[in-house]
Amino acid sequence: MRFRRRAHLAWAVAAAAAAALLVPQPSFAEAEPAAQTAATSIVYDPGPRLRCYSVAVEDLKSSYGNDSSDCAAIDNPNRWNQAPPSEGGCQWFGYTSKYGTECPAWRFVTHGWDPSELRTYPGYDHQILGQSGSPLKLTLQNNSRHSQDGCRLKESTFSYEYTGSSLKRNSAGGVYNFGDGRLKASYDALVDQSGDFRCDEKRAILTTDLMWHHEGRIFLISAVHFDPGKFDPPNADGVLWDNGCKDNPDQPQGCRVTVYGERINENKTTRINVDFTALAQQYQEYLGGEPIGAASQIESVQVVNSTKGADLKAEVSNVDVTIG
Repeated sequence: MRFRRRAHLAWAVAAAAAAALLVPQPSFAEAEPAAQTAATSIVYDPGPRLRCYSVAVEDLKSSYGNDSSDCAAIDNPNRWNQAPPSEGGCQWFGYTSKYGTECPAWRFVTHGWDPSELRTYPGYDHQILGQSGSPLKLTLQNNSRHSQDGCRLKESTFSYEYTGSSLKRNSAGGVYNFGDGRLKASYDALVDQSGDFRCDEKRAILTTDLMWHHEGRIFLISAVHFDPGKFDPPNADGVLWDNGCKDNPDQPQGCRVTVYGERINENKTTRINVDFTALAQQYQEYLGGEPIGAASQIESVQVVNSTKGADLKAEVSNVDVTIG
């Protein structure tokens, strides 16, 4: 299995980091809840409950479908983004609060699809059901079984990403790091695969992905919850895929590992819980062999519908990311 290219995060991470440095550090009165012994949500819009989002197209490094209709509900000085467009500014999103330009609170992200293939067959889709203020149900549709480009990787993703956009600041005004406490993600999910597989790699999977930034490199844990085709057999350690950090921990792009998480059955809404801290400890040797560092800035938590030559629908709701 070849590791998918997270182009959207790769091209944006440097700009996002630069933008974060331009945001003024809050006073104690403005600080958000600290992560102490009790777990606390580190996202501005758990659920999500608000239509304050955009759609990012990885392959084109562009966005469309901006909806800022509910963004005022989470206006916050820590979401103020002062950076110009060339340095990761969010002027393109089109929302300005009393504090200034603010970014989407969450995103849909697509990979392998052209926007012209939205709501076509074969093609992809992303839908939002529900009233603002209550938990929204998000549909991620990936129909690649009859795709004209064969077995190219296709993804439809829900994403919380970047400090000051999706992710809060801590009580000291700094970023949340993976090493700040036990990091968990949870959500309700329903998956439905239709038809057979058309590629040798029988890929129709749902994963929860964590990316964090450490010493100029990007690290990733991907937990697989639904895998009817057994797309890649695990090794003796239970690892489905890794990029070689067990033998060479100094990989210039960082360390990345894919493993099984909590498994779910088809057509049954199930609460998924992912303890990323436990996974990082269990697969430490595949992540550079060192404990999670203090400087380990959280970049994103994503729910990913990923296929090759298969049709898969996922419904996602009541998402939260906590640390404590």
